[in-house]
Amino acid sequence: MAQPVLAQNRRAADTNQPRAGATTEPGAPSGSQLGNYRNERADAWIPLEQEKRQAINADLQATVVELLELFHDAKQSHWNLRGPLYFPLHENLQEYADTYRKFADLLAERQLQIGIPTDGRTSTIVETANLPKFPGGFLSDRQVLDIMTERIFTIAKRVRSRVESTAKNGDEVTSNKFQDLSYELDKQVWQFRVHMQ
Repeated sequence: MAQPVLAQNRRAADTNQPRAGATTEPGAPSGSQLGNYRNERADAWIPLEQEKRQAINADLQATVVELLELFHDAKQSHWNLRGPLYFPLHENLQEYADTYRKFADLLAERQLQIGIPTDGRTSTIVETANLPKFPGGFLSDRQVLDIMTERIFTIAKRVRSRVESTAKNGDEVTSNKFQDLSYELDKQVWQFRVHMQ
């Protein structure tokens, strides 16, 4: 009776090492090149000209940190909310937090697409989001409506200006992403504003 082939024996026998007498495919990397993927041509595949990248990145980076700040503010409000409007605001705040996180990720990836690293560190958010300090402790529904509406409205105005500046710099892709975000922020301001009208 034939002996079964154990998985560990199959793995040991099936290595990526060329068999004795085997030839290497033309153009295949040699052993010393296997860990080096640097290709001088890769930088030419970045979608924007070098001189436009810094201005576009400034708008992207500012928006990423603002959205990360709004994400934390929305979660702080979501967790510590009190008052008769608890349930609808609690639900809205979770939805908004998800939106901020989604757009922060999308815009951070756009930074990488144009060849610049993003900076979402907490220290960077605190230093550059340019928003007033958010209160701690329990928050009344009225406080949350006032504070969050003001913060969202402030960021919405900034994003609207970035729609135009990125388009002027020739980056329609980023401008379109800012337009999508602008719509979401304006909708959030409206949804909170109607509670106070």
